Amino acid sequence: MALEDVLRAQELEAAREAEVQRILNCAAGDYFAILEINPLFDRSSLQSRVTKWYRKKSLLIHPDKTKHEDAPKAFDLLKKAELVLSADNSDDSEEGKKKALERNALQEIYETIANNLDVDVVEDFNSRQNIVIREKVAQTLEHQAKAMEVERLYQQREDVHRSEEVKNAAKDRELRKKWEARWEEDRDSRVELWRKYKVGKPKKKKAAKTKKVLV
Repeated sequence: MALEDVLRAQELEAAREAEVQRILNCAAGDYFAILEINPLFDRSSLQSRVTKWYRKKSLLIHPDKTKHEDAPKAFDLLKKAELVLSADNSDDSEEGKKKALERNALQEIYETIANNLDVDVVEDFNSRQNIVIREKVAQTLEHQAKAMEVERLYQQREDVHRSEEVKNAAKDRELRKKWEARWEEDRDSRVELWRKYKVGKPKKKKAAKTKKVLV
């Protein structure tokens, strides 16, 4: 292999590894950042840009083409980003609705932050304005993730508590059922004991009536 080809191969491998690392460093849930797409610019071309950049990046970091040990993880993130951002609002399936909701929520975060910062929308993904917006988006996503984790743990505790209540109620019903069964089983014995008690009990003698003597 010629030196020029060797250098080109090394440069390509370096680019692959750098892209894998870049994707892994993106904020969790920021699918626009993963695909290096600015969702605030030319929204009408968003779907075509998603398709274009996914194809380009999937070829670059495919696990079969790079030695980076985390390439499979980065590729999975890339694929998920493409699926979420390509979600069709008219898809009535449960999974389709979930992806569309996630995409719309992420886009709304971008728009809200951009409006609050009152910055000009520019196409360049790496412009200072867009970097600041993405930093704010990352903070928002992190805050939401923590809030969801707190809610998940709370719900988990509630589920455990309800489960214990159900188990205790079931145990109480079982004990009551056993007690009632034993009470019914012992009924004849109780009746017999009561009869024996009544038979063996000495009768009280009636006091003799004294005749009144008329004086």
